Amino acid sequence: MTAKALQQFDGQLLLKILNTLKDPIWINDKNGNVLWVNQAADDFFSIGDLKGQNVFEMEKKGLFSPSIARLVIEQKRFISTAQITQNNVHLLVSGDYIPDENGDIEYIITHARQLSQAINQSSELEKVESILQLYKQQIRELILQKTQQDEDFYVGKSKAAQSISVWFQKIADIDTTILLTGETGVGKTAFAYRIHQLSSRNKKPFIHLDCGAIPESLIESELFGYKKGAFTGANTTGKLGLIAAADQGTLFLDEIGEFPLHLQSKLLQFLQNKTFRMIGDNQVQQADVRIIAATNVNLVERVKEGTFRKDLFYRLNILPMKLPPLRERKEDIIPLLNFYLSKFNQKYGRQHTLSKNILDTLYNYRWEGNIRELENLIERLVITSPGPKLDINDLPSDFPLQQSQQKLPQIVEEVSLPFYLEQIEKSILIKTYNETNSTWKTAKKLGVSQSYIIRRLKKFNLRISEKELVEE
Repeated sequence: MTAKALQQFDGQLLLKILNTLKDPIWINDKNGNVLWVNQAADDFFSIGDLKGQNVFEMEKKGLFSPSIARLVIEQKRFISTAQITQNNVHLLVSGDYIPDENGDIEYIITHARQLSQAINQSSELEKVESILQLYKQQIRELILQKTQQDEDFYVGKSKAAQSISVWFQKIADIDTTILLTGETGVGKTAFAYRIHQLSSRNKKPFIHLDCGAIPESLIESELFGYKKGAFTGANTTGKLGLIAAADQGTLFLDEIGEFPLHLQSKLLQFLQNKTFRMIGDNQVQQADVRIIAATNVNLVERVKEGTFRKDLFYRLNILPMKLPPLRERKEDIIPLLNFYLSKFNQKYGRQHTLSKNILDTLYNYRWEGNIRELENLIERLVITSPGPKLDINDLPSDFPLQQSQQKLPQIVEEVSLPFYLEQIEKSILIKTYNETNSTWKTAKKLGVSQSYIIRRLKKFNLRISEKELVEE
């Protein structure tokens, strides 16, 4: 239907019905030109004949702000927002478009409704905003309660856990890039997913890409996708990349420190402009995706080494958050043990409990693998132990008890000082190696050479067995 056809249709029943409505109705073409308005719109704005005028020009003149038709044209979707007229009248305005046969915009239909005079008063507006914020917070708390049992990282009452919980609630709806850092197993994936759940994107996809688990030759096609026939061996129909698949949602780039250097400029372009090109395609595409990145390596060091772009680091580091290791929030160890015990008891139909001895032992353990290591250990105990009470004897034979129970040898009258000092050195050597699982790291931590460590291992008859020092 053309503008001329609309004018001819002016006397028909539909337009008569629209003219009876007390709310302003507008019909615009794809360029923002006004084709028709109902009587309510003419009466409300009182600026002469609206037909033929352009909403972009009217917005520039300050007749209203923002133009709902302009937003629909730019975003090509249904829009509903508050609008203020030149007379400081607040309207609730909605707009949508009628597509042509190709799916492009042909006409834009907008509808406005005046808000009550009470809401127009600033005090009432503040009250409404306060109520909306309260509802928003209550909804978030309900989401937290509903998903708490599935979000393992946040079990616990330590100061670190509580401060992180407050932090992620604050930043969930701040639609910008987040960089999570921390050791392996501290819960970066769970943290990223929780941010997604509490954000306005929670109804859209959450997609996880482990940059360190995909071969460098494949990561570009996985992330950006490729067109039909882009390269030999490519899928004959092409492939949608994860960026496109995550449109309107969240893309979690885990182990971002392993992202190939030659592709970092392409990722940077997407972070800056939300645009990208598929492999084998010259057409620039857009995707509205929030990026959450995570790493367990020092990206500042990678920048110094030249393996990570400085500009990409700064673009990722807008909202940085370091997640503490489990040994730095020891108050959460017992709650986590009980949480996973309950979880796996239910999963495997068991009724195990934890003895005081094993609780003390596990509380003092360093948990180098953090929550992931704790979870795996409890699942193993629930499966393999006859029960019902789990004790130290139920721990796996490869569990390093010396980390939690090791004591220095006592001085007795028959023992010389050199022997006693050697026993202390041996104890420290075993403890440090079992923490680092590396003779080089052990030497670095103790401030000696690696060859010195090797010599002491021979002197004390120690050998490496399954990443642990044992006596011959």
